This record gives sequence, C-alpha cells and structure tokens, in this order.
Amino acid sequence: MFQITEGEREYLSRIASEIKYPKGQIIFSTCQKTNEVYFIKSGLVKIYRTTSDGRQVSVALRYPGDFIGLAEVLSDVNEREYSAETMDNVSILIIWKDSFRKMLAEVPEFSEKIVRLMSDRLREAQNTIYDFIMNPIQGRLAILLLNMAERAGSEGEDGIIRVRLRVTQEELACVIGSARQTISSLLTMLKEDGSIQYEGREIVGVNPNKLKTWIQK
Repeated sequence: MFQITEGEREYLSRIASEIKYPKGQIIFSTCQKTNEVYFIKSGLVKIYRTTSDGRQVSVALRYPGDFIGLAEVLSDVNEREYSAETMDNVSILIIWKDSFRKMLAEVPEFSEKIVRLMSDRLREAQNTIYDFIMNPIQGRLAILLLNMAERAGSEGEDGIIRVRLRVTQEELACVIGSARQTISSLLTMLKEDGSIQYEGREIVGVNPNKLKTWIQK
C-alpha cells in the first residue's frame, strides 16, 4: 500500500489546495485538459470510461492515501483518458503539475514511491485481467469486496474485517461488468453464507476466509 511520511504530507499540504466533494461528484472527466494530480485524503473514488452507448465501465477503485490522475501528468498526455467520480463523501488535495514535478525532483524518496506505485498499478491491471478470465461473476464480486474491505477496513480478533462499504448495487455491477439484478442475488447468497454482514443497506463486515472460497485461482 502506498504510504507517505509526515514530512511528505506536509509538503503536499503546502503546494496543494484541499477540496471536499459529495458522493456522486465528477472530479475529472474524459478529454479534460491535464494539469493536476489528486491525492485522496478520505473517501472512495472510482475510475471509469464511458462507452459509445453511454455505459460506464469501471477500471479501478482508489482509496484514502491514493493518488489519481498520475498517468497523464507523468506521460505528458494533454487530455484525460478516463473519468473519476466519488463513491462517498471525499476530501482531496489538488496539486498542480509543475508543483508536483518539482516535489518529485526535490524529494527523491517520494519519487521512488511514485515509481513503485505505478509499477503496482500495472500488476493490478494484469491481475484484474486474469481474475476476469478465471472467475465467474460471483468470484469477481468476492475479489472486489475482499479488496475493498482490506483497503478500507480493520480486522478484528475474530478474523472479521470491520468496514462500512457505502456502495450501491449499481456501482458494484459497474466495476465487475454485471447487471444490478445479478449483484443483488449474489449479495444475498454471500450474506446467507456468512461471507458478508449487513447493517441496514451497508456492508459492515467481511469474512475473508469465506469470501476466498468463492474465488478461483
């Protein structure tokens, strides 16, 4: 997981502007000019593309402590190729491209972390392709829920990961390429199996051992 030091966080705070977004807010969109990098302080963000028939295809989820908008800035692409939308109330630091590049030059340790982060994302993309090939819908949903819980939750003594996943069935369907009705049925199965726990409409607990039984390696 990408982690920054207190000194790096203070540096970012000096060169960045903080903005708070409500759930469902577009942070940036496809074809938008590329001039900034974003650091997520809190909340969950989905990265997606829109097909020619208007469907959203999610390609990644980003969590607190993640950067978004890196690829275009680091590769000198002039326009965004993807869109970013909040899936929760989100607090973000916006860093202008020139300031971010100056930080990379002045803080070598931070620059090395960014290189490792981009390498990790390449492996993540490769693993996603593999998971989609190897797993049916229920396996892909289990992988997604497990990853979200591990990134956003904390494990208790009983092995259950305590977390509050404020995501809709439509959002889950978008991420794994399924229909909302299918996701609804699968979530019911996972709940009955004891793989997930609900409080109202929110998933508040995930049993990693049970979820892993749904995943094909």
